[in-house]
Amino acid sequence: MPNIHDNPNRTEWTNKIAALKTVAEGHAFLTNFRAQHVSVFRTDFSLELDWLWIENKIEEKVALLKHAEFNDAQFLTNCTCGKNAQAVADEVLAKMEACTDMYEAERIHINFRLACKPPIMPVNVFLDTDRQLGTKLMELRNTDYYALPLEELRKVRGVKVITLQ
Repeated sequence: MPNIHDNPNRTEWTNKIAALKTVAEGHAFLTNFRAQHVSVFRTDFSLELDWLWIENKIEEKVALLKHAEFNDAQFLTNCTCGKNAQAVADEVLAKMEACTDMYEAERIHINFRLACKPPIMPVNVFLDTDRQLGTKLMELRNTDYYALPLEELRKVRGVKVITLQ
């Protein structure tokens, strides 16, 4: 009986994931995948139905590689790129604190999630940083965020409306 997860896209990506042997390889592979296929800024829409499943499988592999290569202290304090997680968090928090534009704040928050979402950054540091970034973003948006008419909001955000005929 065929498995519902079997398809050519998933098989191809499963083989690529299996070839990863180090945390450094896994880190580069995962961040590149997220940039191309996951975010609102993605450049490739070819994995529209499979990207979430594939991202999960890459994250599993990176977590296993991290567990194998990192000691306990590194596991709780370092990102998979080798940098200290709190230093990375402090850098992005300082950037957000200096930000006064809600659209730039959104970009900072989104890019942080793409670059640091676990297993790249330890969960204990990621969650607290994500909370602080989200709080600042909501403060910048304030209660008048949706006061703009839809067409003006689209223009300000650079939305391209695609209509199907």
